[in-house]
Amino acid sequence: MKKVSVIIPNMDGKHFLEKCLGSLAGVSFDDTEIIVIDNGSKDGSPEYIRTCFPKVRLIQNPVNLGFAPAVNLGIRAAEGEYVLLLNNDTEVLPGFIEALCRALDEDDRIFGASAKMLMYSDKSLTDDAGDLYTVFGLALQRGNRKPAAAYDKKAWITAPCGGACMYRKALLNETGLLDEAFFAYREDLDLGIRARLLGYRNVYVPEAEVIHYGSGTANQSGKKYNGFKTRLGTRNLVWVNYKNLPFLMHILNLPFILTGILIKSIFFLKHGLTGVYLKAIFEGLRDIKKVKHIPFRLKNTGHYLAFEAELIINCFRVVFARGK
Repeated sequence: MKKVSVIIPNMDGKHFLEKCLGSLAGVSFDDTEIIVIDNGSKDGSPEYIRTCFPKVRLIQNPVNLGFAPAVNLGIRAAEGEYVLLLNNDTEVLPGFIEALCRALDEDDRIFGASAKMLMYSDKSLTDDAGDLYTVFGLALQRGNRKPAAAYDKKAWITAPCGGACMYRKALLNETGLLDEAFFAYREDLDLGIRARLLGYRNVYVPEAEVIHYGSGTANQSGKKYNGFKTRLGTRNLVWVNYKNLPFLMHILNLPFILTGILIKSIFFLKHGLTGVYLKAIFEGLRDIKKVKHIPFRLKNTGHYLAFEAELIINCFRVVFARGK
């Protein structure tokens, strides 16, 4: 068995692959494999990979299946003890894989480890330092556009960011893989929460640094805030909440969720996306049966109570500790 399987979904990202795959060429692990899942690229990506990176395992899809289905194909094909998810528009820095491996090696109750993602436009700023979920039903990127030096300590998080993170493959048999109904966005949060409710932990590893170009692939997702991202991200958050939390937690948290909707509606006003946001909430509710609700298990009551406390604490982490 290999130690690590690196899984990179790609669609029309040929212009990024030289830096991404080139940075991985220097990894010190002899037992690391690299798998690229191509989602119907029309820019010559598959041919480029075969010619310039012949050791990379290439899985080709005829069309764009979405992020979650593509990653799941890679996980199923992976031979590694650990699976490393990596966006195609990233460039890993020295020691990246080793740092993530150490985090998982140290504690077998850790499900996932999230890297420090640095902004390409200003490498002194953090793009993502792990993701948090709050009682308001809002998902937050720790450290987004904040000084990277402020995020140099290991921290517990709700979920690793799927753009650069490592999972323990054996535990994926227990949690299940990414939910393919999501297509893209929030599937990593959903997976991290599933692991938390089974009693596992997720950790942010600051020593694992990666440069993230950010929304650079030529597809409809584009810039940070737009209709496509807002619609899918919002709809999928509705599904995250529905499928993972029991009825009593839904009732308990409903006033906070409604407050969160109001906060986000006001936030999206300046981007002209409030209408898209509210329609996406209704879409999530309308199509809620597309995702499978996870039944409450009495033996996991302690994990649910701990997670509810975490949702509340995360609000204070954001407000009073600037996301730390």
